[in-house]
Amino acid sequence: MNTLHIDMDTFFVSVERLLDPSLNNRPVIVGGSPLERGVVAGCSREARRYGVHSAMPLRRAYQLCPRAVFLYPKFVHYAEYSERVAEIIVDSTPVAEKASIDEFYADVTGCERPYGNLFEWAKKLKRTITGETHLPLSFGLASNKFVSKVATGVAKTRGDICVPAGGERRFLAPLPVGMMPGVGRVLEPELLAMGIHLIGDIARLSPRIFVHMYGKSGQVLYEHACGIDRSPVVPYRKRKSVGAEHTFHEDTLDIPCMLSTLQCLAMRVGRELRERRFLTNTITLKLRYADFVTQTLTQRCNYTNHDMNIYALAEKLFRRLWTRRVRVRLLGISTTNFLDDLSQLPLFATREEKDARLYAAIDSIRRRFGNDAIAFAAVCERHRSRAA
Repeated sequence: MNTLHIDMDTFFVSVERLLDPSLNNRPVIVGGSPLERGVVAGCSREARRYGVHSAMPLRRAYQLCPRAVFLYPKFVHYAEYSERVAEIIVDSTPVAEKASIDEFYADVTGCERPYGNLFEWAKKLKRTITGETHLPLSFGLASNKFVSKVATGVAKTRGDICVPAGGERRFLAPLPVGMMPGVGRVLEPELLAMGIHLIGDIARLSPRIFVHMYGKSGQVLYEHACGIDRSPVVPYRKRKSVGAEHTFHEDTLDIPCMLSTLQCLAMRVGRELRERRFLTNTITLKLRYADFVTQTLTQRCNYTNHDMNIYALAEKLFRRLWTRRVRVRLLGISTTNFLDDLSQLPLFATREEKDARLYAAIDSIRRRFGNDAIAFAAVCERHRSRAA
């Protein structure tokens, strides 16, 4: 198996600099105002020289680097650039995986014949991505996902790396345990306290020690230290649409009933978008009359996954589309053109975060007590009327 790991360097800051070149060569911190609660989502290398790092409280970052430019994150722009990179990788490789907003894997096993030297081919792919997006990146090429990801971490300071098959353990051995994905702020101090400072220290010990201490994750820790990783590259397939429809038991001319139905559909669509962590900017209303004539109307909007926003646009489309004054048999709402919803990440003390927390609470209530546990007032009124 040959696995390529690609990581976009200082991704959020790099996108910000494309949008505003005056930020070049300046310390930049993305996350919000240093006067508000929140943490660093991303920072430039210039800011890192002062000790700033991701997930650090913004106020602490300001203490370390008060001359930095603090920016609120631009979720939509980051997702758009991420999609551009993903499209290039998917088009260039047989199997590609989007691991995160700025991280990708590609399985290029058996591609030596069409690609030639895989390391040279990876360099060419890198030039293609940077040429089309103007975003910097680093990559690691190895026999599996774990080693390729570690190689990318090393590549950020030493240049892009290819770890030859059979050389995984030798490559990993001299690296600090903190470079292992999965060894975080809790596990690393524990390993250091045991005198385990290098990845090679783990590989030299018995796996039973780590299984006894950490269970199955201890076995994985030991195997990773030995350069073993059996996890596959999961093909990246982005869903094209999310929608919901409702067929009335009896064809209707009742406008309040139809609007209430649209509210229910908006809630269903919004919840699925949030569960998939999608934002949409294209909403389509579908209307089928009693004589089975079906019409649709589509409109673009600002990226959203909020019930209220989806319903508001669906209502406008309904009032524009329903012109025949013929009884309606079916209504539907569908959404397309998705971006990843970064506001779901618990990093930012912004309006987006507050809205995300609100809808997360609403979704939690609905999962526990049913979809009708919390809804639009008109929907609740309609249900009460039916019960009466």
